[in-house]
Amino acid sequence: MPLAGSVIAGYHTAMTAILRPIAIALAVCLSLTLVQSASADGRADWRNYAWQSIDISSCNPGGSALACPPFHEKWDWKRDQWVDIAITLNPASGKLGLSQRLTNNDEHDYDHVCVTVIVVDAAGQNLIAHHQNWLARRNATMQEDFTYHSERLASATTIHLGSKQCREGRGQDDDVYQSVLARLTS
Repeated sequence: MPLAGSVIAGYHTAMTAILRPIAIALAVCLSLTLVQSASADGRADWRNYAWQSIDISSCNPGGSALACPPFHEKWDWKRDQWVDIAITLNPASGKLGLSQRLTNNDEHDYDHVCVTVIVVDAAGQNLIAHHQNWLARRNATMQEDFTYHSERLASATTIHLGSKQCREGRGQDDDVYQSVLARLTS
């Protein structure tokens, strides 16, 4: 029996030596694929957001503008705290209207909430970027409307909407937003 045990141990050692580099190579390839796909759609700069996407083709025509499906998402999964966003866009004029509302129905909890919207073209290039970091107080609702312009809005294919609880407080991700704005091509 000792001979069989050493043969099996030798087999395991040999297989580990063969398979470990293959597993590492596969993991690296997979992670590069995920990083490339995230960076190709405008979201790579933004860390730890819960994202949803809207295809521009799903936006409904209404007069000269398109009304996109609403975004409705919790910023804290265990609490009654909501981010709502309504978007209209007019590709001909390059105008995008965005209405953002935070609703905090929790009596005891308040948070800084980061909300980010990225409009991209088919190549994943950012056309419009929106970012707000608001303090959502207990039992309160806040709403504000924004207007953005891009000469290339007609080439938009996707809107990415993300939110997160900004645990670092006021100003979190403002530097990311400034960097994204500096790279925008309108």
